[in-house]
Amino acid sequence: MAKHIHDSLTELVGNTPLVRLHGYEKELGLKAHLLAKVEYFNPIGSIKDRIVLRIIQDAEKAGKIAPGKTTLIEYTSGNTGIAVSAIGAMKGYKVQIYLQEGVSRERLQVMKAFGANVTKIGDVPELQDALKATNNDFVAATNILKQHIRERQAAGDDIYFVDQMINPLNPVAHHDTTGKEIWEDTDGDLAAVVASVGTAGTIRGISDYIKAKNSAVKVFAVEPAEDDAKLTGIHNFTEVPFERVPPSLRDNDAITKTVFDEAFIADTNGAFEAARTVAKTDGILVGNSSGAALWGAVKVAQRKEFEGKNIVVVFPDTGLRYLSTGLFE
Repeated sequence: MAKHIHDSLTELVGNTPLVRLHGYEKELGLKAHLLAKVEYFNPIGSIKDRIVLRIIQDAEKAGKIAPGKTTLIEYTSGNTGIAVSAIGAMKGYKVQIYLQEGVSRERLQVMKAFGANVTKIGDVPELQDALKATNNDFVAATNILKQHIRERQAAGDDIYFVDQMINPLNPVAHHDTTGKEIWEDTDGDLAAVVASVGTAGTIRGISDYIKAKNSAVKVFAVEPAEDDAKLTGIHNFTEVPFERVPPSLRDNDAITKTVFDEAFIADTNGAFEAARTVAKTDGILVGNSSGAALWGAVKVAQRKEFEGKNIVVVFPDTGLRYLSTGLFE
């Protein structure tokens, strides 16, 4: 096979570009340098391509799953489900997705296009009850789903739960790829990293890598308010009971003090406006979790200590998955 011909899109995961947001900096009068890690350059369109590929590959090597036999299962707000659906199709797996309520229509359609069987959480009574009792908490519903899966496995079903929320390979994948790429692409000339928090695998993996290289680099986490249902795909962790904190942000039965230096609770309107503005100033179309991260990055960039310094902001996915929502209206 010629060296420029790939056997699968899985070979194209990672090595996404860092792009300086010149137009956005100018629009807001920022004196720091904002560098966007544009993750929609992954072949299936989001940062979740990285973790899904790593989890599936490791499960295959360990003999836990096999194409044509195992059904891959995941509970998701969209991007991980899309990655599981696509990579599952590439490798020959059946895929069952449990989809969180309130996500864009495009995400459901894309998963089905890849051949996945998609069940909305609202159609699973025990999961819907868990969400109602916890204000749509992702972690709580995942715990209920695990019991559902254990019952199916006990009945003899050959199924494998990708389980992005608790799978340790989630932050490991970002440590080994995303964090490494950020460090190498900036040649270590880096003052801060800003990322929104969902499963927290992204920020954990990046932080572990970057801070091992230079502990002076600041890491900022962006979360929604606990009652915010509009910023989909990201998760509050400072205002919820400990058992609902994503595992990647826990150390020794407490919220970690080493992963991030400061957390911001995003202003929803500000996050949406950031996503709308960067599309116009730099031609980069991203979703609301990217908008939340950019909103947080602006708060960092406005601090005098970061003038003239590089701030990396992680853009997890493409805005094309939000066109049916009110994000760009």
